[in-house]
Amino acid sequence: MVASRPTLTVGVPVFNGATYVEAAVESVLAQSFRDFELIISDNASTDETETIGRAFAARDPRVTYRRNAENIGLTANFNLLVPLARGRLFKWASADDVLRPGYLERCVATIEADPTVVLVYPRTDFVNGDGARLDLEDPGWHLVSEDASERLSTAIQAGHFVNAVNGVIRTDALRRTRLLAPYPGSDYRLMAELALLGKFAEIPERLFVRRIHGGSSAGNAGDAAWLRRHIGGSRPGMRCGYWRLSGAHALIVMRAPVPLSRKAVLLTQLARTTAGRRRLLFRELVDVFGS
Repeated sequence: MVASRPTLTVGVPVFNGATYVEAAVESVLAQSFRDFELIISDNASTDETETIGRAFAARDPRVTYRRNAENIGLTANFNLLVPLARGRLFKWASADDVLRPGYLERCVATIEADPTVVLVYPRTDFVNGDGARLDLEDPGWHLVSEDASERLSTAIQAGHFVNAVNGVIRTDALRRTRLLAPYPGSDYRLMAELALLGKFAEIPERLFVRRIHGGSSAGNAGDAAWLRRHIGGSRPGMRCGYWRLSGAHALIVMRAPVPLSRKAVLLTQLARTTAGRRRLLFRELVDVFGS
């Protein structure tokens, strides 16, 4: 581990990621911006992930490898990296995704230049398990309004990819949130909480490559049982994720430091968003009462 406090902490949560984690970590270590520490948090993997992680730590002083005694689940493994971070900036780096050259340099420069920005991310390309390009687009989370309620409005109505959560975030802002919860969709809750704390800025270049495959959350989006196991680990994740998300968003709106009239507008928008998810919400009820 580097001795002085780094500008950035990169956290790599991984479980049985031997197929892709080496390329993911290499893409971080090869960045032109080098003032970072990288923490690999191995969630009790049973494949070659431990061997790979320990080799990186032995080779590069910026890398620390740690291992959980048991599989604590996806969200808990993501969350535990935040209190371990020493950098004033933080970035999650998923173990199956890749950063293109310039990612960290561009994001760090952008967030350092504007204290009102709490999150910076680049645009995304999607690939499959073999690296072939997928015909998918991410509308992004470029929330630069000075009005926190406008940013929150976008966050509570969003239903698209949340690749931005893998961007560079101010560590102190991230620690003021509840982080991730053990149910699908809790990254939307996190984005809503962060939106109240500051702006999100998008880098126009496609510097992030997200891999969607049979072992990824996005690749199993329609399998509620798989997602609960993946998110919860030895303690399966919560059911009714989108019911919980709607309730969490309502609570965020009610607690937001905005006028009551604006809260009423936001709650109306949230009600419409929830109604638009009625089929998904119905399927969650069937999953509970039909099992």
